[in-house]
Amino acid sequence: MTTHPTKTITTRFTIISDTHTTTPFPSSDTTHAYRDPLPSADVLLHAGDLTKFGYINEHATTFDVIRQADAELKIVIAGNHDITLDEEYYATTGAKRMHRNIPESTAAVRDIWTGAKAREAGVVYLEEGTRTFTLKNGATFTVRPPYFVSTQFM
Repeated sequence: MTTHPTKTITTRFTIISDTHTTTPFPSSDTTHAYRDPLPSADVLLHAGDLTKFGYINEHATTFDVIRQADAELKIVIAGNHDITLDEEYYATTGAKRMHRNIPESTAAVRDIWTGAKAREAGVVYLEEGTRTFTLKNGATFTVRPPYFVSTQFM
């Protein structure tokens, strides 16, 4: 049996999580790894906790950081702090518990991550399920985000 070698394609990933709306520190601040600009990569993955409390202005701030990153593909997965991205939880519990019944628009929050500006910036918001991506360099990879909703995160 003849086997053919698999072609190796170098692909750079920058992986961040738990930024909780914090913007990157100045590049001169070498005491923090999370510095501006984020490292150039083929793929930027934010693995959750984009925000501290799920407010729309927090999502907008974090979106601006991700939008500006030098990466072809920017994958975003919500964490347990990103309650406004879980419409059902937010409607039944999150708004009352975290936002004192002054609800944020879950549709507006979702639009930040899935709307035209997100698509133009190469941002892909992942929910449940498996997604396969092919980059311009020919690399193909599959991501399966976990499904996690916490009712007690603080």
